[in-house]
Amino acid sequence: MSNLFLQSEDFERIFKDHLKIETYSKSIESLFSDRLLRRIDYKPYYQRNYVWDDDKASYFIESILLGTEIPPLIFFNNADKIEVIDGRQRFETIQRFKDNKLQLTKKGLFALKQLSKSTYNYLFENDETTSIIDLFLEAKIRIVEFEIVNEPKLDSVLEDKIKKEIFARYNSGITPLKTPEIDNAVYNTDPIYQYFKTLLKQDPDFEKLMYDLFFKPSRNSTKERDRGKILQFIRRNLVLKMFPIRYYSSGTSRTETLGKLFEYLSHQNPEPETLCQSFIEKVKIVESFKQIFIELKLNHNKLVFECLLWSLLILENENVDLSRLKQKELLQEISKKISNDFQKYSEEQTIFYKQIQERYTFTAKLFEEEFKINLKVYYEGSDEKRKELIKLRQTEDEDTVTKLGELESLRVTKPDPSRNSIDDIARVMERKKFLVRPSYQRSEVINLSKASAIIESILLGINLPPIFIFKRSDGISEVIDGQQRLLTILGYLGKEYVDEENKKCSTKNSNFALKNLRILKDLRHKRFQDLEPALQDKILDFELFVVEIEAGLNPEFNPVDLFVRLNNKPYPIKENSFEMWNSWAEGEVITKIKNNVSKHREWFHLRLAKDRDRMENEELYTSLVYFEFKQLKEQNIEKILKVYKQNNRINARLASIKDISSVLTNVSEHPEDKKQFMDSITKVEKFISKVKCVLLDEDKDKDQLGAYLKNELDSLYKTRQESRNFRRTKQYFYILWYVLSPLNDEMVRYHRQVIKKELKDLFYRMKNSEDSNYDENQFKKEIEEFQNKYKQDKRKLKLSDSDKEMLIKQQGNRCPISGDPLFIGDEIEVDHKKPLAIGGLDSIDNLQITHKNANRRKGIKYKND
Repeated sequence: MSNLFLQSEDFERIFKDHLKIETYSKSIESLFSDRLLRRIDYKPYYQRNYVWDDDKASYFIESILLGTEIPPLIFFNNADKIEVIDGRQRFETIQRFKDNKLQLTKKGLFALKQLSKSTYNYLFENDETTSIIDLFLEAKIRIVEFEIVNEPKLDSVLEDKIKKEIFARYNSGITPLKTPEIDNAVYNTDPIYQYFKTLLKQDPDFEKLMYDLFFKPSRNSTKERDRGKILQFIRRNLVLKMFPIRYYSSGTSRTETLGKLFEYLSHQNPEPETLCQSFIEKVKIVESFKQIFIELKLNHNKLVFECLLWSLLILENENVDLSRLKQKELLQEISKKISNDFQKYSEEQTIFYKQIQERYTFTAKLFEEEFKINLKVYYEGSDEKRKELIKLRQTEDEDTVTKLGELESLRVTKPDPSRNSIDDIARVMERKKFLVRPSYQRSEVINLSKASAIIESILLGINLPPIFIFKRSDGISEVIDGQQRLLTILGYLGKEYVDEENKKCSTKNSNFALKNLRILKDLRHKRFQDLEPALQDKILDFELFVVEIEAGLNPEFNPVDLFVRLNNKPYPIKENSFEMWNSWAEGEVITKIKNNVSKHREWFHLRLAKDRDRMENEELYTSLVYFEFKQLKEQNIEKILKVYKQNNRINARLASIKDISSVLTNVSEHPEDKKQFMDSITKVEKFISKVKCVLLDEDKDKDQLGAYLKNELDSLYKTRQESRNFRRTKQYFYILWYVLSPLNDEMVRYHRQVIKKELKDLFYRMKNSEDSNYDENQFKKEIEEFQNKYKQDKRKLKLSDSDKEMLIKQQGNRCPISGDPLFIGDEIEVDHKKPLAIGGLDSIDNLQITHKNANRRKGIKYKND
């Protein structure tokens, strides 16, 4: 079997002799002409599905209308057709809009909310908006095209590898902005936000207090990330008093409303220092509550403290004197009442309407009782409050009334990208004319594997996405997009950069050694100084595409808006996911998985995608195959499937999804591993057949079967609990596989009804394990007892001639199967009365002597007397 991945010499030879890379721009009208569309394949098999929702799609169309820079499309042209290697989501969004299949949504539009509910045809046919369609059709899309040149042509297998390699490299480096990072950019100039941001930087004790009170420790925690979460929390809580909980908990535009409320607060020009000190005082009171909870050993969690903070802020808004809360007795009384009704602060389903409403209302009523005050307007709302919020939301539309008329002037003058060598860019940075991290930029987030892949791409001559620069009127160039790539390159070269405070800094991965290279494996563990001079020059001479937007030519340009639009990438492909495996793993394996998932999709699924399919069902199926594969390799299941107790529930998770990628790499490179993986797929199919057998306990026509099995599987997982918010999770399937997979088919068929009941009981205990003594070990012990109960006894007992003679006499010289006469000297066989396959024991009490032919005809039939 040929290696899935290209060897370095193949790749370099192909890039040198057979491929050319060309960059150009085309208008949407030209790119989406009928003639070109006939040649363009925007969804080759290695691409994932179309996954953008209408909000994301609307945001992208708005970006085109505003003239915002968008990432280029990556094409592969092999003369017969053009494949979209990267950019399917963008390409298909444009096509959907042009084909009148997309209606722009208000939530997706940020600057042009007047266009909400508009379609292409509506804008085209309306005299007032026809010019918008002209702008859309004339908009230029950048394209990077890989094309095969020079004969002989590449064979199809080699060409496929090239396309997959390019696809993987363009899709594996994306690290989308998180909400706190977007906030950092959007509120870059807001005085309140910046005051709190400075406070957290300068007062690490207060920052730690905020995190300890209101956040759970996270494995991915970093100081920058935690600070962003805290600032987001502060911003929300400063304005939540203006947003009655009833509307907050049930509203579909909660985030947008909070944003408008914070904007409203900022426009009131409050003194940031006074606002901040007042907020700190409330946090300190919450800290006093926490000390009481700990002292009295009372139930508490972050939701309790969140509701207490909100209550203190609304009391302040009512001009209530909070000095009474210095009395320890009062704190104790309130704390005890909260602890006694602690279920209201359950961390299960915390974001649902009922749970939010219940915990905030309960907390507010405690303070109503103590302070003899009516706070109902803050949790129930009122007609007046509702009208205020409606008016506030309407200002979003009013803000954009003039935007359509100004659309032409708002559009950015798009320059052609220039080519700058890495050596040139590094020199400009040394002159402090290049700001890699303006204040709205996020911190360095790229990991060593992704950083190494970027350096490998440079050494292989693969173009990187363009760097977007804003050249300010003072001559300083701000990096709007491409910061992570530049910091990676600087880090590998061991060079410094200037941060937003004009200080020289080293990168997070300064002087790093290359790691996990897929092609240039001989360069693994090498730093820049370890490379041969020719390779060092190859990096320094490598040309980056730079798009420079000049302030003088674009007076209305907002770099923060472009930063958010370019970096808030919707639905990036995760490195270790089926969407990514689909693009590079062995074709026969991937096709088999996809076909099998399709067969059972109606009932055996994680979720049914109504609109956007992220291949989650295929990923779940692959995880189950991975479990089977590891067991074939004789690996202990407990090393790959982690079962643990948390929040009074037994949970299960995959130990390392990254290891599935490693396994698929081996499967793609080694025939023996591929054979075992295909065998494991067969085993998963047998497991699914067992599940189907257990679920089916009444007659069902073929057209009813799928819906019936779906409902029965839901019922199994729900475990006697009717829940409107029930959602299937991977851990349910993991546990079902863990429990049922070792049982043989005949045992399952024979005991199916009892097994179904016992599985329901097991899932119930999994989700309801409040008993402190019931932990994952007890749970595993129950599973072991269940499996032992249905374990097939091994055939070990051998009868002597005298034993056989005794049994024949006990049977009255009759064959118990056929009823025919039976004598010593006949061709006989020893048979289990109750077959081992359905739970019979290998003991003399369960043995009988039969005619050989009669026994062979019987199979494993068992007449249960």
